[in-house]
Amino acid sequence: MVNFHVGKVLKVIKPGKDVIASDASVQAVIEMWDGNELVLNIEPSLAPSTKIHDIVLVDYNPIKGVSPAIPRQEIIKVLKGKPGKELWEMFKKYLAAKTKKKQESADEPIPGITYSR
Repeated sequence: MVNFHVGKVLKVIKPGKDVIASDASVQAVIEMWDGNELVLNIEPSLAPSTKIHDIVLVDYNPIKGVSPAIPRQEIIKVLKGKPGKELWEMFKKYLAAKTKKKQESADEPIPGITYSR
């Protein structure tokens, strides 16, 4: 099974004047499509071109040879412009519909239970 998550870059963190680092890796603060915020590694070849507001795909496939399964959680694609915007909007609409449906079902009484007022 191949598993990826969609996120939006809120901030890019790279070694520099104000960031003292033990290596040259670059991370990003990501708002995931479901509202979670994570700090994730950016695949090194993508780091120079990853900017704030970019839409990214995060690899959530399990790391091979690790048990229990742990997701890789690394940014492996950057979607610029219209393709990224469309994908982000699609996932946010799905989340809004799912949240609305969950709220509506929570408001329905449970059959067989008497509610007092």
